[in-house]
Amino acid sequence: MENQNTIPECETHQEMESQWPQKAWEFLSKVRQTCPLIQCITNFVSMDIVANTLLSAGASPAMVHGAEEVADFTPQVHALYINVGTLTDDWLHAMKRAAAIATDNGKPWVLDPVAAGSSGFRLRACLDLVQLKPTVIRGNGSEIIALSRAAVGATKVNFVNSY
Repeated sequence: MENQNTIPECETHQEMESQWPQKAWEFLSKVRQTCPLIQCITNFVSMDIVANTLLSAGASPAMVHGAEEVADFTPQVHALYINVGTLTDDWLHAMKRAAAIATDNGKPWVLDPVAAGSSGFRLRACLDLVQLKPTVIRGNGSEIIALSRAAVGATKVNFVNSY
């Protein structure tokens, strides 16, 4: 007897392909209707790209990375994006505080573990952030591999691999 929840793979793939444009438009329309406030603690290299991308999608980016502001600001946001590209002790402190607040308040947040395995400091920082339960980890193959090798038994999170 066939499981009612099982759909042959070819039908599932075809359905997904045919529904993708409609779903993408629905998601984009929802973003434009709600204009979510997105806190971004990102590196200097991508800061303007991230802000402009969010603006073009209809979101409201806020590049708030000062640890002094996080306690007041982060509870108000709809989501948080953390990119460790230009990592310093000060920024790491703000990242950890913001991630903890987002997690405690049920806000989704994304961790982009740029060059996670390139130094001990960076890897430990990324692993500390993973322990704060990001909704999504967005990384390339080498970043995901570095985290997974270092974090045997880590909290289950959603990994998104980008190329």
